[in-house]
Amino acid sequence: MTRRVAGTVIIDGTDDETWPFSDEHGHLEQGVDVILDEGQPAGIIQVPHLRWGGECRVEVELRAQVVQGNAVQVTGTAKLFEGTSEDTDDLEDTQQVNFTVPKGGTPARRQINLRNSGIGGGDHAEVYITLTNSIYESPD
Repeated sequence: MTRRVAGTVIIDGTDDETWPFSDEHGHLEQGVDVILDEGQPAGIIQVPHLRWGGECRVEVELRAQVVQGNAVQVTGTAKLFEGTSEDTDDLEDTQQVNFTVPKGGTPARRQINLRNSGIGGGDHAEVYITLTNSIYESPD
């Protein structure tokens, strides 16, 4: 049965600055809406990268796939980068994402906390994912 996974991904980031400078913050809210069929490969949930403070970036990569009983399995990674630019390859933290969104429209929520605990650390980001899984009804 064709499923519709919809919801929001919110990312809040903080570039921790040494006193007397103020911390810099980034915020992104992205609506998501993916149509999935049982037996098909995983669908990509598109989330733009959040860049802020001239030196921080969060990347969230998510895939969703219909599994047994019309539930949807969501997998992926969330990554925090911090360096000399927002395009840095300096990976500070990564967390795996893996949860099930039950059928029936009940929201599934996950929070992922990313931290820069290295030298000069303190930067952090919180990723909030809220998704529902319902029957897709074609507009025809």
